[in-house]
Amino acid sequence: MGLYRGAGWTMLRNAPGSFALFGGSAFVKEYVFGLENYNNATFMQNFFASIGGAVASLTVSAPMDVIKTRIQARSFDSPESGMTILRRMVQQEGFSSFFKGLTPKILVVGPKLVFGFTLAQWFIPTFDRMLKGNDRS
Repeated sequence: MGLYRGAGWTMLRNAPGSFALFGGSAFVKEYVFGLENYNNATFMQNFFASIGGAVASLTVSAPMDVIKTRIQARSFDSPESGMTILRRMVQQEGFSSFFKGLTPKILVVGPKLVFGFTLAQWFIPTFDRMLKGNDRS
């Protein structure tokens, strides 16, 4: 089971992270840009909305990611459960320990996430318009 250590925490991280990615992007499109139909977003609006979504996603998923990383970094000789790690982190390091490494992660992973999500959010309505014969590039 050592090969899959931290798999549960990875799944626990991915669900809220995905919700925050889409939710953060939608929040920026609606409340910053005032878009009613997200398909009408320009490339730059999608880009800035993706930045908001990426930062929200990485921030929301950070606590589970820290626990997952600590589970996976443990020696195979002394495995420890995520709940034990969570309790120890709260007692010994405080709640801020759940966000250790967040800034470097935003700086390293953020651009990749923004790039992919921006392109996806721009290409989906663009291809849809092209297929329907209503090209508004």
